[in-house]
Amino acid sequence: MDSDLWKEVLSPENEYRRELIDQVVTALPECKSPLQVSAAIQAFRTANLTCELIELLEKVVLDKSAFSGNFNLQNLLFLPAIQIDASKVMDYIHKLDNFDGPVIGELAVEAELYEEAFFIFKKFNLNVQAVCRSTG
Repeated sequence: MDSDLWKEVLSPENEYRRELIDQVVTALPECKSPLQVSAAIQAFRTANLTCELIELLEKVVLDKSAFSGNFNLQNLLFLPAIQIDASKVMDYIHKLDNFDGPVIGELAVEAELYEEAFFIFKKFNLNVQAVCRSTG
């Protein structure tokens, strides 16, 4: 995929940007090409479309798609949520099983999401971390 084209169409100056984002979020879960999925996700990240990236990743990972169980995408879904929308993190913990529990748990601790960290560590049977790291 052409990164220059993505940059242009996701530019704030593009009057059709919102419509394009909506179309990508709707269509991408049907995509079977890892390269196309990766390009779209990278384009959203490069354009600093954090909320839209969460929306896109939710569609690809939480809704049943060819990439629902993808380890990297599940990890990537947690990152912006921990940073800007912590209210979603607990739901992701309950719905997802193929993410890096120790790393995501530590990120939750760093963001002072202690309850979420506790449940992540417990989910991965990291009982010492659950008690020691998630108590603040």
